[in-house]
Amino acid sequence: MATKKQDPILISVIVPVYNHPEILRETLNSVLRQTYSNIEILVVDDGSEVDLYPTIEELNDKRIVYYKLKHTNANVARNYGIQKSNGDFIAMLDADDIWLNNHLKSCLDLLLKEQADGLYGNLFLRDSATNQERKFIARALMENETMIDYLLSTGCGAQTSTLFMTKESASRVLWDTRLNTHQDYDFVIRYSKQFKLVAKTDPTVIYTMGADKQQSVDFESCIQVIRNNEKDITPDIYGNYSLKMLKKALSKNASEHIINHYKKEATFYKEYLSYDQFIHIKNPRSGFEKIRCKLQYVW
Repeated sequence: MATKKQDPILISVIVPVYNHPEILRETLNSVLRQTYSNIEILVVDDGSEVDLYPTIEELNDKRIVYYKLKHTNANVARNYGIQKSNGDFIAMLDADDIWLNNHLKSCLDLLLKEQADGLYGNLFLRDSATNQERKFIARALMENETMIDYLLSTGCGAQTSTLFMTKESASRVLWDTRLNTHQDYDFVIRYSKQFKLVAKTDPTVIYTMGADKQQSVDFESCIQVIRNNEKDITPDIYGNYSLKMLKKALSKNASEHIINHYKKEATFYKEYLSYDQFIHIKNPRSGFEKIRCKLQYVW
């Protein structure tokens, strides 16, 4: 008796977008060039101020489905796309990143081989000014290493456009719509606690670094993600991360309470700091403050 031929696996590509039709065109073309063709592409417009539909029409591919929402944030758009998808697997793609032609095929092959629920992977970092690229190496977690330690120590350990997962698992985790920064950290941390997540070592994603990326930082979102995972962060990584965020807060002219928060957190594990490092971070401005800082360090 002949067996019924199984339908090929459908992959749903979720692309949240806000403005910039010319960048969206390049991103979608990288999806349409994929060697794995049984896909649907859900472009979820987060209330763009410009009309993106002509770009969709121009590409003229029935696999692209376009939704326009009122403006909130990318996480709302991501969740909407996941919930509207029909695929067996979900591939996330930010609208200003692009994929190499074999991205989806290599993701699917690895996930099936490893019998995993999801994956994150290596990527190429491209400088928009020089067009030069360098490889960012994602790796599997080491023994007893937490996902939050891995992410904070690498800085880019599970970038959104590398994420590939089953529809079931993506639907159960979803993105936290309250967060505007560190939302990828939050998603991957929560995902890794529920599902098997593996690292993909061959880079098939190009992340373009430019002046328009990361212009603003929602420090309150960052603080909330760290608070949610404090018990899983080792002291030295916590201190280094807090110092990095303090420098960023100063460069962004953040509010005084944000700067003071990171000064406090960067010196919380003072046993990992020399006295000079401690004083440099605290930056006392008077003789009285210097004495108080010295007492804090000693005691």
